[in-house]
Amino acid sequence: MASGLRANPKSHGCATSHGYAVRRHRRDRLPLSFLPVFLLMAACAREPFRVRPKTDLPVSEIPAVTVAEAGYVVQARAFRDGNELVDRFDANHLTAGMLPVYVWLTCPAAELDLQSVRFVLRDAGGRMWRPLTGPQSEKRLMKSYGVRAYSVDGYRAFRAHYTGLLFPTAGALPMGERADGFLFFDIPRAQRTDSIGDLFLEIELRLAGRRSKTRIELPASDMVTSPTIKE
Repeated sequence: MASGLRANPKSHGCATSHGYAVRRHRRDRLPLSFLPVFLLMAACAREPFRVRPKTDLPVSEIPAVTVAEAGYVVQARAFRDGNELVDRFDANHLTAGMLPVYVWLTCPAAELDLQSVRFVLRDAGGRMWRPLTGPQSEKRLMKSYGVRAYSVDGYRAFRAHYTGLLFPTAGALPMGERADGFLFFDIPRAQRTDSIGDLFLEIELRLAGRRSKTRIELPASDMVTSPTIKE
């Protein structure tokens, strides 16, 4: 925790054995009177959610389909299993009104500026779902689960693990290396109690002077793509 109680033996010492006995007796009674405080501190000692680092539980690519375009390769899968989310995040984003989508992106022949990558999620009716930043999704989870107390160090550990699972939005992706991570989208209220249905993830990026757009269908059981290239 960021703060705590520290005992200094020198400051609590006493010149006489009688005085020491009195002080010791008083210290023995303090934990009883401060028990509610200690219980609260114990409750706050952990992270808001115990997120498993990517290295501890890599995201499986089994449900995802690889799509090879001119100059890049992209994969995506939507997380619709609440149990899988709880196992990874210690929380279910679906019950908090969010849909997690995991994306893998590789550029074998050129470096890519990750700021030039844009993701758009649409439903079968063409409506765009609002993307959520990492902090926005964190806030949504805490509000949904009623988390109001946690230690500073616990939150820092949670934030580090949580951020490490997000798709990077800045920096350069070296040639041949892969960027991967979670994206979060706000589920429209009208669809939070119904079946989500088919979704379409659009990946737009500028690579080697060309703007490319790939559309990946995210149904419950399969994925297909219909890419377009804009010069």
